[in-house]
Amino acid sequence: MIALEQALLARLKANEAQSIAFLQALLRAPSPNPPGDTRPAATLVLDALRGTGFDPTVIAPQIDMPNIVARFDSPLPGRHLVLNGHMDVFPAADHEWSRSPWSGEIVDGRIHGRGACDMKGGLASLTLAFLHLHALRQELRGRLTYTAVSDEETFGPWGARYLFEHHRDLVMGDCLLSGEPSSPQCVRFGEKSPYWIAITVRTKGAHGAYTHASASATKIAGRVVRALEQLKKLPTRAPDNLLAMFRDPAIAQQVDEGCGVGHAAAIPEITLSLGRISGGLKMNMVPGECRIEVDLRLPVGLTKEELRPHVTRLMAKFPEAEWEEVSSAEQMPNWSDPDGELMQILRRTVRDQGRKAPVPVITLGATDTRLWRFAGVPAYVYGMTPTTMAAADENIEVEEFLHVLRVHTLAAARYLMAGA
Repeated sequence: MIALEQALLARLKANEAQSIAFLQALLRAPSPNPPGDTRPAATLVLDALRGTGFDPTVIAPQIDMPNIVARFDSPLPGRHLVLNGHMDVFPAADHEWSRSPWSGEIVDGRIHGRGACDMKGGLASLTLAFLHLHALRQELRGRLTYTAVSDEETFGPWGARYLFEHHRDLVMGDCLLSGEPSSPQCVRFGEKSPYWIAITVRTKGAHGAYTHASASATKIAGRVVRALEQLKKLPTRAPDNLLAMFRDPAIAQQVDEGCGVGHAAAIPEITLSLGRISGGLKMNMVPGECRIEVDLRLPVGLTKEELRPHVTRLMAKFPEAEWEEVSSAEQMPNWSDPDGELMQILRRTVRDQGRKAPVPVITLGATDTRLWRFAGVPAYVYGMTPTTMAAADENIEVEEFLHVLRVHTLAAARYLMAGA
């Protein structure tokens, strides 16, 4: 095993420039979702796989949203590890950026571009780790599967979710490793669940000088939002062992250092964000319609089925308002064993690379890893620092990318070899 790891590290060191160039190329291949066209990025991934002899499977239920699956078997039997990443990224408003969102430029040791954090940095790392491990497959055990999917940013109806519904045999394994953002200081083992609702308020409307003639839809919408804030006070019933660790000040501090200040405190809370609001036609008209879109995040210990009656009760106070759920049906808080084997391997591997051992964390956003967890497959996430995720001038440290690549490669090898 020592010889195998030394060979992998030597390959990674010798190919650092090519690894960085591959990430730059991915960042220069726009794939914002919406609209979700990942074909430029998919072409780069397919070229990398085919260039080393793979004949990957391409599944595209939507022609502009391909999903890529590749795998290899080692000579000796063993366990099956799946590496998963997504090719789509958040949209980017060019005018908010100091350089092109698709530049891939390196400035002061940081590589810039939409998706650097979420998750082309992680995708590039998993792709390259897969190829390096394939090159030394004669020294490994078991099976390694690689999936690069589309449509993750909209919960995957044409991406990972489609694969699970129609090609489950291609993506199942004994364990999953994802490169979604986590920061090198944390390993994600669980996540909160989004519960999205859209509310439309309708009134008669009137001339702006005749406020006595009609209630204002926008004012009612504001009162609706204030009422929904009451949901944050609801109790939850999370398993105590999942949350006890975050009461440890040292762990909470490391979570906040890696994921952003306030993350640890938000793990057990219901949070509410007013994502979009639109209403009114003209300044001097009393608005007759207003639509608000609300992003609620549910902690472990609370399901949407439990929350729904409370939303119904609050909304009953506003007869001018109608509401609907717009999040996908299978969304719910989910987690794997925080002491699971791959978690321990990742922590040990990070220490061996000279960094502080990452701490387990439940994260606030949703990922495709939930699909594997729902299928009974343990799933863990180790990736880039999320500080600039979804923001203008998204970027990561080049050295952090190379570190994550080393960890992905070595941890995958250690997991497969531990199945001996």
